[in-house]
Amino acid sequence: MAIKQLNIAELDFDKIKEEIKLYYKRTDGPFKDFDYDGSGLNILLDILAHNTHYNAVLAHLAANESFISSAQLRKNVVARAKTLGYTPKSSSAAGVVLKMTGLNAAITSLPEGTAFTSSDTLNNQTYNFVTFENTSVGEGTEFTVFQGAIKTKEYIFDDSIPNLTFEIPEINIDKSKLVVTVGDSVSSTQKEVYTQFSELPGLDSTTAVYFLSENPSGKYQISFGDGIVGKKPLPGSLISIKYLITDAGAANGLSVFTTSDSLFDSFSKPSITSIAASSGGGSRENIESIRANAPLQFVSQNRAVTVDDYKAIVRSNSTAETVSVWGGEDNEPPEYGRVFISAKPGVGNTLTDDEKNRLLPILDSKGILTVRPKFVDPEFISIYFNIFANYNSTLTNLSADGISSLIRSGLTEFSSEFLESFEGIFRYSQFLNYVTNLDPSILSVFARIFCKKDFIATTSNNALYTINFGFELEKPLDPTKSLITSTGYVFNGVTYFFKDEESSTENIRNIYRYYVNVDNVEILDKRDCGTVDCSTGIIEINDFDLASQTNISIFARPASNDIAPKRNQIVEIDLLNTTIESTVDTVAVRGTSGASEYVTTPREEY
Repeated sequence: MAIKQLNIAELDFDKIKEEIKLYYKRTDGPFKDFDYDGSGLNILLDILAHNTHYNAVLAHLAANESFISSAQLRKNVVARAKTLGYTPKSSSAAGVVLKMTGLNAAITSLPEGTAFTSSDTLNNQTYNFVTFENTSVGEGTEFTVFQGAIKTKEYIFDDSIPNLTFEIPEINIDKSKLVVTVGDSVSSTQKEVYTQFSELPGLDSTTAVYFLSENPSGKYQISFGDGIVGKKPLPGSLISIKYLITDAGAANGLSVFTTSDSLFDSFSKPSITSIAASSGGGSRENIESIRANAPLQFVSQNRAVTVDDYKAIVRSNSTAETVSVWGGEDNEPPEYGRVFISAKPGVGNTLTDDEKNRLLPILDSKGILTVRPKFVDPEFISIYFNIFANYNSTLTNLSADGISSLIRSGLTEFSSEFLESFEGIFRYSQFLNYVTNLDPSILSVFARIFCKKDFIATTSNNALYTINFGFELEKPLDPTKSLITSTGYVFNGVTYFFKDEESSTENIRNIYRYYVNVDNVEILDKRDCGTVDCSTGIIEINDFDLASQTNISIFARPASNDIAPKRNQIVEIDLLNTTIESTVDTVAVRGTSGASEYVTTPREEY
């Protein structure tokens, strides 16, 4: 029976038109005998359907854009976040600590904007670094420079304009490097520095603060108090905004620096050394990050009590992309009166010392009086595989090597999407399903899982090296075989390696040291070099002599196919040690006649 009521929830144009047609063709309708496919009525139906479709879509868009969870336009997500008191993170400038030798004694300070340069030879790009403020300097003195260019924008304050805001004209600024000063007039030499608003308590009509927000065009803007909440500048005051434009994360990892600044033109150029590679650069916050972090900060109510409170504060005041927080009672060993924080930025592996030092007083001021925050750098556990894939060659133009290459590329995407964060649990079934779905021709996948962790051996160490996988390790079926292997280190011209053997204690295996002779035979050099606790995944290696500082990798096999990181651990995939073997599925290609040649893979490697 024909409908008597229109379906007002429909969004598809053709279905809307059909609904209108059926409505008027209903058996009890006055227009049931009309020819609705005729040119005249058909055009009218198109107009009605278009109008209905337009209004329905507009209403849905308006409703969706009104909520932070469903809005798709950045300006609307930002506007919803603003009502929660959240300001999106800006780009952050890469920084580096430098020192100069051979510096002329006449140079005792570096003016603001003193320029240094470094080149990324891989991308053939040169980046400028500057001192952001006047910096005292001397022979061998360490100082910090930041990547980018300093700019200044000036405005005249006109109090006749309501809700007056001052826009910073560039998008890629580092908002932590904003300096806002106010002079009572254009000619005034006295300028007052305003600080960014952070919290309401203690704020009155004399407090020199500015308010920072992101406007609909994606640029930052500042505003001032009204004389009740925050100090109001005088009419005609000169507003000066100094800021840093940056290339964000592109300038990370640079360590060779030179200078052509005119400051040194009258003197011989000093030799410049970086203490470490440049780091800390990051892109401005994207929509999904704002959508996730704004409610968390609102829930935290600007205090640090719960785990989510700490995460929200760290994320909003640093370049951290993923954060882990745990109490001192859950630490190993327990450390009461502490809250431990581990954070990984979007670019690089650890927060810079500058970011940590800036965060500590913020957390202290918002936390419980007797609990002190402590930063711990992330620990990375690499997992690698022996992957065996069967594929149907009739469903793809790729060779066996092509399938293997496709899977290898997929591993990079899997690691980025599901791992590489503190919440990134490696789930074996999810992994197999992901790899199988990379291409319709891949029929089955089997993977053996191994794990790797690195430690740095130094010539000056006098204590145990502790390598903590944080999960149970699989003991070999044959007790005469080794659970762990290692890369080598050199001493007195000999390259040594580590393996383990049985001990008299259950779940504990003893580590021994060996070298390989010219006949490729392993020669035992020393026993009792440390222990492996299979149940906890903790490996301890005694201090040992070596020629120079060396990065040593320890390889093992987890007892479970699923790996869950704990506290400050992050799991990532190691492609270098991963092997992939792709084989044609002979049964899928030739039917039962190919069963005799079908390749099966044993669960263990013998």
